[in-house]
Amino acid sequence: MLIPVVALFAGCGGDGELDIDTSGVPLDLRIERLDRALFDAPPDSMQVVSLKAYATYGEFYRIYIEDILQGAPLEDPRLPLVLRSFVSDPDWRSVQQAVDSLLGDLEPQRKEFENAFKRLKVIFPDRSIPRVITFNSGYNYGIYPTDSVLGIGLEWFIGSDHPVVGFLAPEAFPQFVKDRMIPDMLVPSAMKGWLLVHYTNDIRGADVLTNLVETGKIMALLDAVLPEKKAHLKYAFTPEQLAWCEENEYLIWREIVSNEMLFSKNAKHIGRLMNDGPFTSGLPRESPGHIGEWIGHRMVAAYLERNVGTDIPALFEMDDPRAILKEYKPR
Repeated sequence: MLIPVVALFAGCGGDGELDIDTSGVPLDLRIERLDRALFDAPPDSMQVVSLKAYATYGEFYRIYIEDILQGAPLEDPRLPLVLRSFVSDPDWRSVQQAVDSLLGDLEPQRKEFENAFKRLKVIFPDRSIPRVITFNSGYNYGIYPTDSVLGIGLEWFIGSDHPVVGFLAPEAFPQFVKDRMIPDMLVPSAMKGWLLVHYTNDIRGADVLTNLVETGKIMALLDAVLPEKKAHLKYAFTPEQLAWCEENEYLIWREIVSNEMLFSKNAKHIGRLMNDGPFTSGLPRESPGHIGEWIGHRMVAAYLERNVGTDIPALFEMDDPRAILKEYKPR
């Protein structure tokens, strides 16, 4: 089934909608609540709760305990005490109460995930759909994709005005990160995390151009599975930052080209464009960080606009980023 993607790119950010028929996709997605399995149980029952959680969530529960929560080894006899301390802590209980109050049963998000993964299944029918499991990570991880699970730390989406968020160390959680801790960021952040892990080629050691194009492909796919989401949420920009990009596309491109960065494999050049931050070094402070995500998307958009027969799987099969570069002529 061919799915042309040119309709995605009305304007600059991907708010255009693409109608993908998902009526033939038999998916009834659930959001599994590991956070509630722990916090809704009596604190003194953690030994039984932990055994039940391992039976329910399998190896992902081990990952949660040992890597995400960084509590204790799963077989450690002290684990029930660690969990009891965690779920009894007033701050973490307050955070979980905020999750329950603001996000409730996550039914709106469940529907969004279900529709997104149905679209993804239509585009890539041979790819598997993950379990979606939510947890409270104690602000260690917001999104944690594994081979078969899309893990989501719900405490990262309770709003930047929550008192506990205000207590987070600014050196580890700068204000621009805290400003993203809103419910509207949950689904696009999680879907982007899944796509980046499972649909990006191994480009370690590649040049800036390859990094831009690979990320641009992911953003095109994200648009296809979340066509109704506002573009700035998918980029994790503010609306003002996205507007600045739209008004200064040529300036961004000139900065890349004039500094001979495009074909550079220098990690500093790649990091300057792809790494997160309050703004992009060398550009005005109105610019967003990880601006390469946006410019890469614009490059892919230009290619698709000029090659209307290209569907998404064909786009992902392209291994020559210079073919996409040839079609990009910002002004």
